[in-house]
Amino acid sequence: MKNIKTAGILCFLLLGTATAFSQSRKVESTKGVEKTESDKVVHIEGVGHKLNYALNGGVVEVEGGDNTLTVKGSAKKITVSGTGNKVYIDKVDKISMEGGGNMVYYRTSGTKSGKPDVSIEGVGNKVVKQ
Repeated sequence: MKNIKTAGILCFLLLGTATAFSQSRKVESTKGVEKTESDKVVHIEGVGHKLNYALNGGVVEVEGGDNTLTVKGSAKKITVSGTGNKVYIDKVDKISMEGGGNMVYYRTSGTKSGKPDVSIEGVGNKVVKQ
């Protein structure tokens, strides 16, 4: 009986700590979107979101399917995973894609070549200069 009580208390403490951590990390969370306090990370998660953001040198993360994200400004890195996602951005240095049928459209890059460093895994993923 004592072991069950102790296990129950430990579970309660661990769950409470995890909940407090996850709540402190998210500042703005609507429709599966998270933007951190420093406005340097835009995280989209879910299906079918159509969103617009302004960003200056941060990180963009898109997970899920059929999301469309338009970013005015620049990102150091874009990470896309899932299927059918589209990201439009003015300037990006590095792009990482996994899944299928994802598209990233960019205008320019801060790299010497003028093209972002690209890592693609999956089928039908494309990076296109506009």
